[in-house]
Amino acid sequence: MRDVIRNCFNSQLESIAQYLQANYHSESPESCFANYVFHQTNSHIPFEVANDIDITKLSPNRFSEVPVLAAVGYSLACGRQFSEDFLESWANGLTRLSGRNHFPADRTSFFYRPTELLGITLGISHYYKSQPDHSKWLRDILTKGEQRLIQSDHWTFLLSAYAASILSVNWRARSLPLVKAMTVDDLALAKWLCSIKPTLAQTLGLTQLERSIEQALLEHCIEFSNSVQDSARAALLFFALKRAIAQTLQLIWNECEQICDNPQKSVEWLKTTCDNLHTVTQHLQAQLSTQSDTGFSHIHNMQTILQSLTRLRSDTDILEVEISEHIRIQSRLYIGNNKGTVITGGNVNMTQNQNESITNETTINAPNSSIGFVQSGSGTVSNFSQNIGQNVDEITRLINYLRDMAQEFPEAEREEALVHLDDLQEDINTPEKRKPQRIKTRLVALFTLTAGVLAGAADFSNNVLELSEKLGVPIELSHPQSTPQLPPSVR
Repeated sequence: MRDVIRNCFNSQLESIAQYLQANYHSESPESCFANYVFHQTNSHIPFEVANDIDITKLSPNRFSEVPVLAAVGYSLACGRQFSEDFLESWANGLTRLSGRNHFPADRTSFFYRPTELLGITLGISHYYKSQPDHSKWLRDILTKGEQRLIQSDHWTFLLSAYAASILSVNWRARSLPLVKAMTVDDLALAKWLCSIKPTLAQTLGLTQLERSIEQALLEHCIEFSNSVQDSARAALLFFALKRAIAQTLQLIWNECEQICDNPQKSVEWLKTTCDNLHTVTQHLQAQLSTQSDTGFSHIHNMQTILQSLTRLRSDTDILEVEISEHIRIQSRLYIGNNKGTVITGGNVNMTQNQNESITNETTINAPNSSIGFVQSGSGTVSNFSQNIGQNVDEITRLINYLRDMAQEFPEAEREEALVHLDDLQEDINTPEKRKPQRIKTRLVALFTLTAGVLAGAADFSNNVLELSEKLGVPIELSHPQSTPQLPPSVR
């Protein structure tokens, strides 16, 4: 399963890596931001960086360009070393930038371009680490600019809030959109911030949504092909998708380990799975009944369902035998510990004969009816199967007669009886299911179903008794003083 999930997303990750490689340029703030994304997460950029233009060869005149200033800032944040002359030219460029109008009406300032804003912030933070006064002009811009971005798109707000936090300017959280309404770029950026800046992510309300963000990101990538806009968004998507896949796989693995190691977890998981299976069954039944050209009309889909059902039936049979055996063992222990009395539900009490071995005889009395029986557990599986073969015609006739009788029962009891009879017929016809314990479980269910509450119950029960004898799993009547004899069966 883990390999299947990896393969589903592998082509998408390769496509994003190819985009990053094709569009990488050392002077581009977006490409430098991509490098910073991987540097902050202690991972590697997923391709060999092309040796295009060495940023150290730039003319000093280029430091009047904001994108170049930002690119150097990212490089400093990633640990790259530069000469003193180079850094002095860069610092002079920052001084000239600090004197410009940072909030023009046409929004052409670097402040409104978050990848440039972050690059410059990172550069100043690293270069002037011991001289905080040199960064005051940028802190003032970030403080005043919070309100100017309050209505901006989520991507711009989150990335700018992260830049502000680097210089200890704390922006307030704003109302987040629904996770399903966030773009894939927003989801990727949110996941990255949760990974590298958990305190800020908590303040902005992202940490509480991280699992939902991961789920929405994976669902989006399953349903849609991703068309990235630039290297910055591509890098975030690559990181977030790969991290979400890894964490989801680990979560699945942890849950599997808990299920395997904890019986209670296993039962809870199995119950949930059965409930989900029932829902899926109803959905498939509705689709199949329409017999439309869409849906499941394709022969391959039908064959796949049949194969899955075969495995499910096999697993169900194994569990059924194991659970029945476990119930039988636990019931014996309970009877022994409680001196022979067990309340089984409704009006039926199970009492163990004190003069007989617990493993050989169990008596069931129904106080409000005329029915009681003793189950005997003798014989081998080989003799049992041989006995069925010798009496198969009579067994089939009795099962068919019981089906006819069940048609007269109220709806709930009728459906339950027919299910038990179908299961019994299948067990008899399938050699690997032809086991005394399984057959006995079916017969007990049929026998107790009609105990004293249905018209025709005695006749039905008598025929179940006769069927049990033909099958070699005898159910013998006990006769308490207050319990009248059952009338003979009528066929």
